[in-house]
Amino acid sequence: MKNNFVRRILTSVCVYMALYTTTITIASAGESEDFIDKLKSHYYKTSSITTFSLAYRYLGQSDAYQSWDYKAPSRYQAFKITDIDLRKKHYAQNVVHHFTGGLLVDEVHFQNDNESLRYEKNGIFLGKRVSKQNMNSFERYKNLTLMNVDFFAVRPLFEETDVGTNINIRQSKLSKETTLTHKTPDDKIMEYVFSNSPLRLLSINNKSRRRIYIYDDYKTSNGLTFAHSLVKYYNGDTIPSFITQTDSFTIIDKIEPTKLKLLDGYGPIISDGHIKLLSTEIAPDLYLIANASANRNTLFKVNGNEVMVFGAPINRKRSEQTIELIFEQFPQKKITSVYVTHPYSDHIAGLTTYAKLGAVIRADAYSIEAIKAYPQFKEDLEFFKFQTIADDELIDGVRFYVLENSRAKRQSFAYFESNGILYQSDFLEVPFDNTIPKILPSYTKTFIDFIRSKQLKIERIVGHHSNNNISIDVINKLYDSNRM
Repeated sequence: MKNNFVRRILTSVCVYMALYTTTITIASAGESEDFIDKLKSHYYKTSSITTFSLAYRYLGQSDAYQSWDYKAPSRYQAFKITDIDLRKKHYAQNVVHHFTGGLLVDEVHFQNDNESLRYEKNGIFLGKRVSKQNMNSFERYKNLTLMNVDFFAVRPLFEETDVGTNINIRQSKLSKETTLTHKTPDDKIMEYVFSNSPLRLLSINNKSRRRIYIYDDYKTSNGLTFAHSLVKYYNGDTIPSFITQTDSFTIIDKIEPTKLKLLDGYGPIISDGHIKLLSTEIAPDLYLIANASANRNTLFKVNGNEVMVFGAPINRKRSEQTIELIFEQFPQKKITSVYVTHPYSDHIAGLTTYAKLGAVIRADAYSIEAIKAYPQFKEDLEFFKFQTIADDELIDGVRFYVLENSRAKRQSFAYFESNGILYQSDFLEVPFDNTIPKILPSYTKTFIDFIRSKQLKIERIVGHHSNNNISIDVINKLYDSNRM
């Protein structure tokens, strides 16, 4: 299996390079029409397929700022089963992701005539709550899924009504390949490369979106011959963005009705009116900023005329909303610092707004190093001021602890000694409704072991994600549950 994997990667690299180096000759418009007819005949057996189930697994390239070490981006593993009905525009999908540190996310998405919803089987982020999706979700998931199967990926060529004008054909005598360039109705430029003998799709280059798909390992299953291997390159990447292996493709009569409705025991659906941020005092001079869904939680502490912020939101807009709310409540005070737990992109992307206010960014040495290297900060780095926090350091009544764990190379949390409140992110993955996940990542145990070893007196744990009121009772239940 390892040799096959290496062979497929080497093949994809060769095809990737060939997209730019193959010597070609331009054929006539009539030859374009002849070749499209040849393709239609070749793929005729699959042309009537409208409802199917596809199972595949893949390795995805993690963003550097969603990896254990930003200098060495990791890969995550996923397994996905998707049922699609192209006529009714229904789909049902179960995808299991294995992320850094043993984080397992087991999600179900579906769309029927009336609703498009998402929920979790493991419940690590949503618990039993349900997230409402846009009714355009079908088109998104359909397009992503169809690109995984070569006989679906070529269908836009057959839908073209003016082949002579919008499809150009080029032949390579050296490689014995045929290249079709298709200008789509929405002005995208798609380039398809086929081997001539046997006739097979080798690659698709979506030049408008800078995405390259390389198809390989053709096998016949259930009477259908298709590529079981697909390597994807996105945004000009020179190493694979996704490495995909198809496990099965099955033609079905319909999607099972139970897959197109919410299972018993799940709910409520997260309201659309959860966006507004509110500030609540949870201890003397300590305030929680959150919305009804608690998708991001920020604390701020008032020290005289100064304000310490804990948790930089995910983007500039959320930072601006948070800062505006603080100034509405305390117009005469100054935000002097903002604390970051670890350098994942969703924890640092909103820092520029604070930096331009003159606030000092507090983080451990590794996180500061990563923040300085974050590409989006390149133009504004002159505004950034830093204060390095050390393990077990006390600053203005707040104790900071810095740990190494399987989630991030360095990750810290803040402990407010006077009131027993602890602020953390990603150590504890606890949904808003306190559902106990079936499988927990290893770093959760690391964190609980640590706070127990320090004998911290905890009244409440505020998580940056999902849950801002985690109790000791919930922590004990988490510890006793199954974990990676």
